[in-house]
Amino acid sequence: MTAVPRSWRRLTAPLLLVTLAAAGPAASREVEIRIDVSKPGPAIHPYVYGQFIEHLGRCIRGGIWAEMLRDRKLLLEPGKSWEVVKPEGALFEVLHDTAGAYCGERCTALWARDPKGGRCGIRQGGLGIVAGKEYVGRAVLAHAGEPAPVEVRLSWGDGAAAGESVDLADVGSSYRTFPFRFRAGATTDAAVLSITVSRPAYLWVACLSLMPADNVKGMRPDTLELIRRLAPPITRWPGGNFVSGYLWKDAIGDRDRRPPRWERAWSDVEDNDFGLDEFLDFCDAVKTEPYIAVNSGLGSVADAADEVEYSNGPPESRWGSERARNGRTAPYRVAWWGIGNEMYGSWQLGNVPAERYALRHEAFVRALRERDPGIKVIAVGAPGAWNDVIVPRCASSMDLLSAHHYSERRFRLPLTPEDARMYEEGFLAYSGSVAQGVRGLVEDLRRRRGKGDAAADRLRLAVDEWGIVRDWNSAPDGPGIGAFEHYYSLGDAIAVARGLHEILRSADLVTMANWAQAVNVIGAIKTSRTAAALDPVGHVLALYRHRVGDRLVPIAAAGDAPVDAIAGWRGETSDEGTLSVALVNYSPGEAVAARIEVEGARGGGTRHAWRIEGPSLGATNVPGKPEEVTTRELHALPPVAEPLLLPPRSITVVEATWP
Repeated sequence: MTAVPRSWRRLTAPLLLVTLAAAGPAASREVEIRIDVSKPGPAIHPYVYGQFIEHLGRCIRGGIWAEMLRDRKLLLEPGKSWEVVKPEGALFEVLHDTAGAYCGERCTALWARDPKGGRCGIRQGGLGIVAGKEYVGRAVLAHAGEPAPVEVRLSWGDGAAAGESVDLADVGSSYRTFPFRFRAGATTDAAVLSITVSRPAYLWVACLSLMPADNVKGMRPDTLELIRRLAPPITRWPGGNFVSGYLWKDAIGDRDRRPPRWERAWSDVEDNDFGLDEFLDFCDAVKTEPYIAVNSGLGSVADAADEVEYSNGPPESRWGSERARNGRTAPYRVAWWGIGNEMYGSWQLGNVPAERYALRHEAFVRALRERDPGIKVIAVGAPGAWNDVIVPRCASSMDLLSAHHYSERRFRLPLTPEDARMYEEGFLAYSGSVAQGVRGLVEDLRRRRGKGDAAADRLRLAVDEWGIVRDWNSAPDGPGIGAFEHYYSLGDAIAVARGLHEILRSADLVTMANWAQAVNVIGAIKTSRTAAALDPVGHVLALYRHRVGDRLVPIAAAGDAPVDAIAGWRGETSDEGTLSVALVNYSPGEAVAARIEVEGARGGGTRHAWRIEGPSLGATNVPGKPEEVTTRELHALPPVAEPLLLPPRSITVVEATWP
């Protein structure tokens, strides 16, 4: 056990006894909290503040990735993602043509035999733009017939003045990439990009792209900024259910040459623009460590081994040389690899019984470690019968065992008056639902230890998906745009804080936890087409990531007040460090006075405090609007001898720092 920092023994016993709210409801109950600094607990691994991103809805495309066009490689039949434009009576068709295949098996042809003096082509609306902001794009085009001028136009209203056009007069018989740039003349979520001809033509359109000009290697800077606030030390990708049908080799090399696919897990178009290299660029941009799940559903052992070699192999290796040709000579050195996702589930492509997964897991691990012996492996786990098979069979060939938990809120945001009443009535129980789910995951592994299996005894958990869904209906909440954009409320943030407390209390067994997901899809960050906001849950994850210590400190609460508390220490054995106490008052309407005693302490330190709060349990944050749920630092702390007042539905973190 690590020696107790001397500074812990010098704390002043009533140091944290402070009133942190000058106004608000009077406390009707008290709780006494004792912190024992002489018995430090297990280290809290920073990976417990991890994130997870999946190719689902607008988590990546529209959330992290800045591409504004849907189905930009025109995979779907004409008239679905792209509307056909033609004057009355024009002889014009839009069709798929295998003869002009460029990315994938076909292109889209615009065949204008007689435009009738108008413009014929395709267009896509519902694009978000901001007045004065620049947008850049490109079109990959060729004429199969006689050359004709092509117009690309961004419109933000009706009439010739409400838009900008770029004329491409030199489109020839071989594919070329034509860049274009626009400056928006208005702010709207209904802008339209069109590509048209006004003379007879047979134009092949391979792909189109449109992004804000301030994108960072194809990523949205507003989203990256908020992810940096979350500061996840590790991020899991690409799934999730998505990974079981994913072909990673489709998503390397020239982005415009990558084939689009119909993605079967979530029934959507996958343009393959955000692949392995882009994910690792993302990790570099936000300073997070990558954790890659391989396709053990419909994928092969050989493809997964090649993926490890592409990521970590020397540039002289078969797939290391491919990586070098794509612009990255040095290996990425990805340490963490997951062998599939939820392979026990009937919803999972290629799902198998536990006995078959055990064989599959062993085969994948052998092949992956032949390419890089230093990798760390995470196996698919699930409490109960699945783990009854996987733990004894596979514990020696994994570093962590995966476990997932989601709680359901059931109520749609914004809450109706009746739903708000029902939500509040059931809130005391609901607020503990995430913690209860996490506890079940941990207890399943804990009961498997101490039975003479050394491999099982050393096993620890990766709770690599945890979170809240409104329900399992993909329809968005009121402010949302895409699939599973379930917005979180202050009440959800409180439930998540209690769930995070359970993860931290289980630091002896939980090495990693990945919030599912980072952006939009049940995400800690929400984006509109033109703005981004930190969700109430994001406020919790960011505050705890930066303010709760690296080592658990024993804490006990006496009384029946609705307060959930943990304590942590940041520092080693020197006289310098920080004691943090996180307190969640999960009562919807009752303030609580907390008396905090630090046992065996002498001396003093500098105090700071932060609070997450909002006007109601249903309060939420919407991109482009002022935050309803905020994190604020509390100033002008009153004398130390007074109890700590915890307002209802609030989360407070208090720090004491030495010297």
